[in-house]
Amino acid sequence: MSSVMPDLHARVVARLTQARGAAKLRQVDLADRLGWQQAYVSRYETGERSLAVDEYVAVARAIGVDPIKLLADVLREEGNKTQPG
Repeated sequence: MSSVMPDLHARVVARLTQARGAAKLRQVDLADRLGWQQAYVSRYETGERSLAVDEYVAVARAIGVDPIKLLADVLREEGNKTQPG
């Protein structure tokens, strides 16, 4: 994995975690929606494990956010940080 990818993954996960909180979902609530253990949600939120693309989409949808828009927003923010000015 390139040095850029862990940072991008961390920002995507941070956005998912924020969205979960905004939806007033606890980790256990999200895990129930996904059919996962709460510990699995905790592990990806703390960076202990990475989310695969299909898991990312499932998590976003379970939270009630558009996975494409969320990723586009993160990438747009990244682009704004790298541009001078």
